[in-house]
This record gives sequence, C-alpha cells and structure tokens, in this order.
Amino acid sequence: MIRWQTNSIAPRLTFLVVLFSTMVAVVSTGFQLYLDYRRDLKGIHSFFAAIGETSLRPLEESVWILDDLQVTLQLEGLIKREDVVYAAVEMDGHVAWARGESGQANSLAHVYPLHHQLRGRTEEIGRLHVVATLDGIRQRLVDRVVILLASNGVKTFLVSGFILLLFQRLVTQHLVCMARYAEEIDLRKGVPEPLYLERSATVGPDELDQVTAALNYLCDSGHAAMQELENQGQRLRLFLDATEEVVLGVDANGLCTFINRAGVEHFAGTTAQHFIGKDVLALLSSGEPDATHSQFLSGLVRATIAEGEALLADEMPLLLPDGTALSVSLRSYPVFENDQCTGAVVFYADISRKQRLEQEKQLFAKVIRQAPALILIASADGVVEYVNSAFEQTLGYVSEELVGRPVRLCFRDLQLDEHFDRVRFRLDRREAWTGTFSSALQGRRVNLEASIFPIFNRRGQMTNVVAMGRDITREQQLMAQLHHAQKMEAVGKLAASIAHEFGNPLLGIRFTLRDVQQRSELTADDRNLLRLAENECDRMRKLIRDLQQFNRPSTGRKTAFDLHRVIEEILALHHNYLSKKNVLLAKRFDPRPLMLAGVEDQIRQVFINLIINAADAMAGQGGVLTLRTAHHEDWVVVDVEDSGSGIAPDHIERIFEPFFTTKAAVEGSGLGLPVSYGIVRAHGGSIEVHSEPGRTVFTVSLPVAASTDDGDRVMAC
Repeated sequence: MIRWQTNSIAPRLTFLVVLFSTMVAVVSTGFQLYLDYRRDLKGIHSFFAAIGETSLRPLEESVWILDDLQVTLQLEGLIKREDVVYAAVEMDGHVAWARGESGQANSLAHVYPLHHQLRGRTEEIGRLHVVATLDGIRQRLVDRVVILLASNGVKTFLVSGFILLLFQRLVTQHLVCMARYAEEIDLRKGVPEPLYLERSATVGPDELDQVTAALNYLCDSGHAAMQELENQGQRLRLFLDATEEVVLGVDANGLCTFINRAGVEHFAGTTAQHFIGKDVLALLSSGEPDATHSQFLSGLVRATIAEGEALLADEMPLLLPDGTALSVSLRSYPVFENDQCTGAVVFYADISRKQRLEQEKQLFAKVIRQAPALILIASADGVVEYVNSAFEQTLGYVSEELVGRPVRLCFRDLQLDEHFDRVRFRLDRREAWTGTFSSALQGRRVNLEASIFPIFNRRGQMTNVVAMGRDITREQQLMAQLHHAQKMEAVGKLAASIAHEFGNPLLGIRFTLRDVQQRSELTADDRNLLRLAENECDRMRKLIRDLQQFNRPSTGRKTAFDLHRVIEEILALHHNYLSKKNVLLAKRFDPRPLMLAGVEDQIRQVFINLIINAADAMAGQGGVLTLRTAHHEDWVVVDVEDSGSGIAPDHIERIFEPFFTTKAAVEGSGLGLPVSYGIVRAHGGSIEVHSEPGRTVFTVSLPVAASTDDGDRVMAC
C-alpha cells in the first residue's frame, strides 16, 4: 500500500514531471500555432497572387464595357474566399462597385491596377481593392490552443500518475527499507546482518542492488576499520609509552586524563593511575607550586583549552625537587569534539642535552665555515654536498654551482683527472691521500696542498669523503722570490769578483791594442782587426759595469723626484730610436704627480731597459708601446706594454735570470732585466710580467715618497 508522506521523493518527482511535461506542451503548442499562423498568412498571400493571375482579365473587360452584372458577380466570387471580407472597383477616384465590409482593424489589403488596350496603347481604367481580415486566423488559433492544451494536460496527468505509482513501488519503499537498516547499524556490537530487498529478480544488478551491496560493504569495512582503529589506538599507546618525551592528556578543567611511561618516570610516580585526575599545575610544578615558570607552563595549557589554539614554549627553565636544573620544551594542542574544545594533549620534553648538542653543532659549523682551510665534503659516490667560504673565495666557485653535482664535472676545467684516479684508488683502499694540486684557474696558477680522507659509519661503510686543502700559491711564490734573491745575491758577489779580477787586465789589454793601433807599419786589415778587438773590449767593460750593479744596487744618493718627468725625459732621448723601430707611443698617465724617493739614475735605468726591450720586441713589423701610470694608495704602478709577438711560456720563468736572453749575442748580454729586477727590489718594490701572443706587459710597483718633519723625502716602507 502506498503511504504518502509530505517529504517523500515521489510527489516531488511527480511535480517535476508535470512541470517539465507542461513546459514541453506549452513550447510545442506555441511552435505549432506559429507554424499554423504562418501557413494561413501564406494562404492569403497566395490567394492575392492568384487574383492577379486569373481574375483581373475578365474583370478588366467587364469594367471597360461597364457591365454591372458581371462586375458584381466577380466581386461576389472574391469575397466568398475564406478570410476575404471586402472587394471593390475604383474608377476616377470613386468606388464604382463594392461588395463586403471595409474598415477592418486587423486586415491585409492589396490593390490591383486595371488596364485596357486601346489603339495599341495600354490605359489604366481603374483599380481593384481586396481586403482580408486576420480575425478568422486568430480565432482558429485560439480553438487549436484549447484543444492542444486540454489533450496534453490529460496525457501529462495520466503519465505523471503512472510514474508516481511505478516510483513508489519500485524505488521509494526500498529506500525507506535501506534507511531503517542504516539507522539500526551499530558496529560496536559486531557486523550486522546483510541487507536484502524484497523485490522481484532482475536480469542484472541495478542501482538499488548496487546501493545494497555498497551498504553491506560499508558495514564490513566499517567494522574492520573500527577494529583497525582499536589496534592503532593500542599501538599509539605503546608508542607514547616508548617515546622519551613526556605526553599528557588533560580535560577541559585541566585534570590529567592520560600520562605515558616517560611522564610517570619523570615525575617520580609509581603508575599512571597515580596521576590521573590531578591538576596539570601540580604535575608541571614538580613540588614548586609557586615557581613562576611552572605557573607559565600550566597557564599555557589552560590557554590552549580556552582559546582552542596550539601553543608552545621552548627553552623554559625548570628546577626539579632534587635541585636539578633543566631546560624544557612544552607543546600544547587542543582536542575538539563536536566543535567544542574538550581538553588538550601536552608534549613535554627535557631539551638540555639537545641544546648542548645543537650548540656544539653550531660551533663546529662556524669552525668549518670560517676556517682558512679549503673544505669540500662529497658523498661516497663523488657528489658534492658542501664547500666552505674559503673554498669559494680561493677557487672562485659558488656553492650553488657545485652542490649536487659530481666532483669530476665540477672541476673538469682544472684538468685533474690524473689526480682523481689516484685519489679514488687510495679511497677504495680505505686510505687517506695527501698531495698537491696545481692548475690554471681564471688566468692564474693555483697550487693547493690537500688531504683527502674517507668517513665511515658505524657499520664500516664509507658515507662521505672530506677534502681539506691549503692555498700554497703565495707561499711558493715567496719561496721562489727568496730563492731568486739568494741567487741574485750570489750572482752579485760573483759579478763583483769577476769585475775586480777582469777589469784591470781588460783595461791593460785595451791600452795595448790602442798603442799597437797607432803604429804606422800596420796594414788596413790589421787596423780593422785591432779596432774590432778594441770594440769587444769596450763591450766586455760595459758587461762588467752591468755586473757591478748586482752588488751595488743602492750606492747612489736617494732623492725625491717626479716619475712622470723621468719617463718623459727617457722618451725624448729615445724618440729617434723608437721612430726607427716603427713604434707608436701611447701614454696613459695619471693626472697627479707621481713622487718617488730613490736613486733617480737607477730608476731611470730600469725604465730605459724596459722601453728598449719593448721596442726590440716589436722590431721589424713595428707596433704600439703603451705606458700607463697609476697611484694606488701607497704605491706607484707603471705598466710598460708592447704589441709584439709575446714571450714563450717556458721563457717567462727565466726572464729575470742573469745572462738569459732571447736576443742575438751581439745585441744583448742578458743582464738588462736582472739588473732592473735588482734595482726595483732594492727600492722596496716589485716587477712582474704577463705575456700572451700579441701583448706583453711589465708592471713595476714602487712605494711613493713620504714626507718627514724636516721636509726631506725618504723611501716609503
């Protein structure tokens, strides 16, 4: 039996069906009426067209002969057509014949001109007026609307009623059965009996069968989930008991509802039941109910319950009853039931040891990060994990470019594959590797003293590789300079000895050659040979003077002078020499005077040697000689640059060695640059060279002159 309910789905479904059917009926009826209206209008227009084709000719003949009977009969025939209400013939602006009623409000009118041919000419003899009313069309449409709506309403009512009965029988009663079954489900009592619907068998499972199966599945899975939840709760309790952090549960009044094993041990209790029901303030104060920090911790928990928000406090001091001072961390999270905060879960931990470890970790991190040594840490398979600041600054890399990339790929441009293979061989043998790396980096030579060793875990597996290095480039440069200075000192002493031992005999030989040269019995060839020998003696004497400069670099008097003036005088004296060599001069001088304190003639000799060497380097093809001066703090820097072919890389290291020269034996002695080096070093400065094909630059750095109280200039230190 059908039980009608106010909130049943069937009435609402029936209402929606009726509403939808009515809308469809109204739309279809309107569309049908529109088509009928268009058809009737088309019929009237077709009739108007037929009049023009068939009825005008007889009417024109009757009007021409003024046959009243024929004209009247023809007009009567026109108004007998459905919807045509008026027909008239107008002649000379007056209605001559008319049938029907004119003046209809809703009508269509059409006018036809009447013609007659007379003597080959066509003349208009009158006009035919035909009027059709639209009232008949509208009335027919109204009748059709009533019929269509009535028939559609009856069909809609019958279909809706039938759908209502079917839905109530096939769906609604089963939905009610499912609802009652769901209301009686209680998974705490076990798995309920499966739901079966009393309905006739179907070919296959339909929607109701699927819902029934889903309900039965939900009951089974819900019971299994409840069992799993209970198991999870048990495991959670075991986990909370296993953790070293104190975990408390409190209700809305701040009373303890749960405490784990760590809490029992921390607060010196015997069992968890000893603390259940106690105020959380008593638990947190630990015998100090008046302690400010204890009250703060308790207030934090109560604030969590009152505000319903998670709150925390880190590094709070706490004094235990036995006098032990701790640093604790407390996190309090609210617990909600039905949108109401019913308590809180409190995590309470002693972080004293953790703080000590964190401080040590931060200290070690600062040491590694700020250590002057280069430190790189990679994984066991050679992927970079960390580099410190000294590593970045020394080698010019950025940490973001290296971390996460293999070491071989990061430093491929250094061409260290041979070193990598040796290091990997030692690491595979679980041994450390110590050695030096040398490579060109960003246009400069870098030498590193490195130690690479593996890091192992507790199981003896290699987890990381640490590389620690030290930049010994400057140290090696200083050692090279020291060795060079010692060598120059030894050469100077040797030069002084050679000059002393060879100077006087060479002078006697020269005088003897000149005396022999003055004898009259000598032939021209003999005189030429003697002149060549004398020239060689002069060349040897000049060589001895150059050798003496090694041992006497500062014998002259030191004065203050402008370096710009000295360079301009040198260029003026050697103008012809430079022009002969096809050398163009480019001066890039600092606008300020460059005051030096030193032996002027020795400094002059230094720049003469450098300018002459630069011109000789461009001999033959010519080139550009560029002189640049600058004042950097306490130093004067002069660059002498030529556009010659450059110095071979294997000659750079020997360029300042005595007697080493790339010129022909008759052109150079190999002492110009060594003498210049000794003079510059004696004045507290430095001289460096950089060369590449098409460009060579000698850079001389000298200390500026400093003023003293008596107004004299002395060498700046």
